[in-house]
Amino acid sequence: MSTFDHRPIDVTVPGRPDDPRTPRLDIPGVRIHYVPELHPDDVTVLDGIPITTPARTLVDLAECLNRDELRETFARAREIGLLDMAAVEASYARVEWRPSLRMLREVMDEFSGS
Repeated sequence: MSTFDHRPIDVTVPGRPDDPRTPRLDIPGVRIHYVPELHPDDVTVLDGIPITTPARTLVDLAECLNRDELRETFARAREIGLLDMAAVEASYARVEWRPSLRMLREVMDEFSGS
């Protein structure tokens, strides 16, 4: 069994957890992240499942990774051809305020000239 077998699956749901119109989701093994409605450019479909784009995923990962892990993730995205800095910039510009934005900006600046 791999170490990933016990990690929760992260799911992004538009809405607020305190809004009575937002369905309450409590699924074992799933961690729900409530966000404002995602911009259409931050969403794509893979095998019929709507997912966040690589750019939006990089922006979101800044909330749960440290600086070194985020750099490694950006480097891996570049290595496999998924790092589109223009798309990351656009997703960054659309995201709501977060404590991680300063660190994210610094990592983005490191990769902008690459």
